[in-house]
Amino acid sequence: MSSQDKLQKAIKVIAQLSIDTASRTFSKLIKAGATIDLERAFIADISEVTRMFSGSEDEVVGAYVDLVGDAPFTFLFFVSAPDSLMLTDLMLRREVGTTKEFDLYAKSAVQEIGNVLASAIVNVFSRDFGIAMKPTPPAVCRDYIGTVFEEYIMKSAGELNELFVMESRFCVVQFDIKCHMFIVPLPGSDEVLQTVLESPNMKEYY
Repeated sequence: MSSQDKLQKAIKVIAQLSIDTASRTFSKLIKAGATIDLERAFIADISEVTRMFSGSEDEVVGAYVDLVGDAPFTFLFFVSAPDSLMLTDLMLRREVGTTKEFDLYAKSAVQEIGNVLASAIVNVFSRDFGIAMKPTPPAVCRDYIGTVFEEYIMKSAGELNELFVMESRFCVVQFDIKCHMFIVPLPGSDEVLQTVLESPNMKEYY
């Protein structure tokens, strides 16, 4: 297996472990049968990811988190604006459809979900690979998808050519909410990913 293939494999393992952790936490938060399913995780050229969202006029709501420590990353997740209202009702454990507009409760719900997802990634790095990390408080963003991507991803990416992309779904009873997540490695994270690749915990996945 080439080094690039191993890196792709490591990324997918980290993504799956993170989603599994986040799914358990999310289910406990809303006290309902819920899962977060990982659809795919991949490393993509930044121009390719940009094309995924170019021309879209959808409004999205998300949370932006800096993951600091031994492996510095920038993390962004977002859902469509209507789905953020649905997630708000689920987080508040009330009938879906109650929240009609993006208010303080909706902002808090999205912020908490961002914290759950970012903390899950941090927990995997620290628990499974002994890498010290912690999330900063999430900042909530709401805008058109292209603007959010440019404001929170492109600026963080700087000179990088690639992004770590996760596509997931929140599955709650009859509701199906698609979520996009991006992790942008900052200077110093390459060495940490190499440490992950060489970890004895990774051998079972090769």
